[in-house]
Amino acid sequence: MITRIEIDGFKSFENFAIDLPPFLVLIGTNASGKSNLLDALNFISVAVTRGVDAAVAEVRGDPRGLFRRRGDGTRADRMSFALEFLLAELPQGVPVHWRYEVDLSWAEPEDALEGIVALKQRLWGPHGNEIALEISPELQTRLPKREPGLLELVLFHKNAGPVAANDRLVLRHLWDEFARMRFLHLEAGSLRRASELGGPSHLDSTGRDLPNYLRSLARETASDNLPLGVLGEIKMHLVGLVREISDFQIVEDERRRDVRLEFSSPYEKGLDAEFASDGTLRMLAILAALHDRGTVAVEEPENGVFPERLRQLLRLATGLVTGGTEAAASSAGEAPHRQVIFTSHSPVVLDAVPRENIAFLDMTTVLEGGVASRVSRVRRLREDAGSVRVDGERWPRVTDSELDRFRAGVEEPV
Repeated sequence: MITRIEIDGFKSFENFAIDLPPFLVLIGTNASGKSNLLDALNFISVAVTRGVDAAVAEVRGDPRGLFRRRGDGTRADRMSFALEFLLAELPQGVPVHWRYEVDLSWAEPEDALEGIVALKQRLWGPHGNEIALEISPELQTRLPKREPGLLELVLFHKNAGPVAANDRLVLRHLWDEFARMRFLHLEAGSLRRASELGGPSHLDSTGRDLPNYLRSLARETASDNLPLGVLGEIKMHLVGLVREISDFQIVEDERRRDVRLEFSSPYEKGLDAEFASDGTLRMLAILAALHDRGTVAVEEPENGVFPERLRQLLRLATGLVTGGTEAAASSAGEAPHRQVIFTSHSPVVLDAVPRENIAFLDMTTVLEGGVASRVSRVRRLREDAGSVRVDGERWPRVTDSELDRFRAGVEEPV
């Protein structure tokens, strides 16, 4: 579970930091940095597990454009990320709080092949103890030809020589945390498509392969007591959210070599996904992701969803996450570790989600060497009788008048 994110030099972020509870909704107007924050998380998770080139291909923008643009038109040459984690399922006595840091730079042709290169990565324990992480280019010649992820280099190096067993275990669990992050920008066309029988079982960011994903979740979580696994719970929640639906089935068709979804209503059975509403398919995909392990980030869950149903979905999500405590981490083997991040423009969020689970993003101006630059900032909401300015926080908290404008759909003056 991610407990804190720090970003500098990526897209619109300058010395940006946010603490994450198990459930968080990021609100704000367009171009405030909400999507950029999900892009940053997606970028670093892919870089760690599959390599920097794969990370560049995953996010919006060309490689040089990922570096923050300053007010004078120049771009930063470096970007850094720091993520703090509460790791689950570690043996008793092994610390569960860890901080991962990585610095990346833009390499010019005279230095190397033009592109993004990793300079240094570090892993810190709860008492300031560092596990040395080594980025060693020569190791790549001994790995498969595909580009290795940043932590794969370290794991290969650690496994090649003597290293404390607990250090190796922490590295493996950290890699798993990054690998379990999922980022959903759901599209109706992708959600309607049947899956290929025997095809991918992970949920694409657009929602593609939803039938295979649901089938995989059911098989992975099935038991003698729960033959459908989490699929039974997903069905129950979907029927509670969408009154027009009474059930759905995953249909495997050997003749067509596909896997598809068929819905039932109180009036009709065998309704193909092609004829289901956008909102129904969207909520089904979100419910499936909420019942999986790890961290899921969903962009604008309200698209195609009636406000009252969005309100119910938000309340449901708050009850499905894992508590962000050390005790919760130690018991995560019994209850799957789940963390949820939503981005939204909907004022429904303010009524359905506790204030401590909401963060407000907007753009502000900072001075860099006398030059004004626009950057994203994140602010928490005031407590009911709390102060606007809180000691230790970089920016003032969101005022009631700002929230009133957000409810009314009125943008701040530039």
